Amino acid sequence: MSDGEYQERTPADGERDEILGAALRRLEVPAHRPGFHPGLRASLSTASPGQDAPDRHRQGGSGGARRRGWVRHPLRWTVGLAAAAVLALALVIASLPGTTHRIANAAEVRAAVARAWASVRGIAGVLTVDYTNARTASQQDQKWRFLLTARGDFRLTGLDHPGAVTYDARSDIERSLSTSASMPGSTELFASQLSGLAPGPPDPGPSTALLDRMLGSVVRALAGSPGGQVREVTYHSRPAWLLDTKVPASAALFPDHLQVTVDRQTGLPVRVLAARDGHTLYETRIDKLTLNPPIPEHAFTLRFPPGKHVSYTDFGFHRVALNDAGRITGYAPVIPASIPRGYRLSGVMVAKRPSPTGTNPRVGNVISLSYRHGLDQFILTTRPVGANPAAWHDPLDTGEGNFKAPQRVTFSSGVLAGRQGYLVTDSFAMPHVWALTGTLVVTISGDLNRAQLMQAANSLRSN
Repeated sequence: MSDGEYQERTPADGERDEILGAALRRLEVPAHRPGFHPGLRASLSTASPGQDAPDRHRQGGSGGARRRGWVRHPLRWTVGLAAAAVLALALVIASLPGTTHRIANAAEVRAAVARAWASVRGIAGVLTVDYTNARTASQQDQKWRFLLTARGDFRLTGLDHPGAVTYDARSDIERSLSTSASMPGSTELFASQLSGLAPGPPDPGPSTALLDRMLGSVVRALAGSPGGQVREVTYHSRPAWLLDTKVPASAALFPDHLQVTVDRQTGLPVRVLAARDGHTLYETRIDKLTLNPPIPEHAFTLRFPPGKHVSYTDFGFHRVALNDAGRITGYAPVIPASIPRGYRLSGVMVAKRPSPTGTNPRVGNVISLSYRHGLDQFILTTRPVGANPAAWHDPLDTGEGNFKAPQRVTFSSGVLAGRQGYLVTDSFAMPHVWALTGTLVVTISGDLNRAQLMQAANSLRSN
């Protein structure tokens, strides 16, 4: 897709009503308290012109609407309405004739992307990846229909190639029908089922590499790269921002420049043009983007053809209650007393048998805690050090590895107080911190920036 498909965009004179209407329609309006309308009619029938309404009507009541299991406080709703009205008014005023239209800056676009990624319950669409010069076997031009949820479920269905991959977070089972990388050109599909998966690194987790590399890593890269230029464009007949920015990247495999098209209505990146040293590496596009789509009942299961040989692998993790984790593993779980706002503990998993992390010692009794906030996730793991602490190196330095030298850090409080560890925040590597407590190896990894990683690490306590 060429830059010629972009159109520079200026607000139309009649757009202000559409903007205001859209802003007001997005407001969550609570139900009136019981008896509100009869009381209002009685008040109006007795009030003289210009007389204020009685206090009981001005103050509303206690019957706010219940949405998604929680009650919105009337005062908070009023403040939210006022803020939305001010925002809508500002947008309308900015588009009036004779006024100067202000384009969002790079920081505001990044903030919009971060909010969208952390707030949605799920996204669906068609993901297309085009590599200019593929450098690894995993880099293949492909088109997938995808569905991803904030719970961790996903489905990938090949559109220009055979195959599909599904993961059901509730059952912790991944199924796939895929061709073999060792048989180029072959369309024969091999069936596999993975169970006992960890929530994620450094242990074997769901096969989210494609979605993370093309979507999650872009969101992280934008968050960690200040500056950039923004212009307003139209992309597929929808208003969008085009953010042109440099990103810190230490390996030739990764881009040092991103041109990201962000859909203004959803705040999600819909096109990424990645380059290094002025040469395009790849282009990613999302078409038919849908936020919070309806989820079919069997969306995350995959039926294997009758008679197909299936390869089964169990990685040994299983879900437990936090209070049971210590009894199973023989040591008290380590948990963060302070986590970034919005995150919640979404799962506790343990593995009794040894779990490899690269060339590190094979140890069992692993505890893996998953914290989620929308599509964002971070994972805290602990495992025994064993007999030789000096044998340990970065548990996440596996596979593609780290491409930026880790930063040595000293922790100020918690179970790691006074100890040294390592921090990795390369734009396209998984951000993480790891350290030894003396008896345990600790890792924290995921969609966190440097300050958030250190916040969680400095607050670790034994449960």
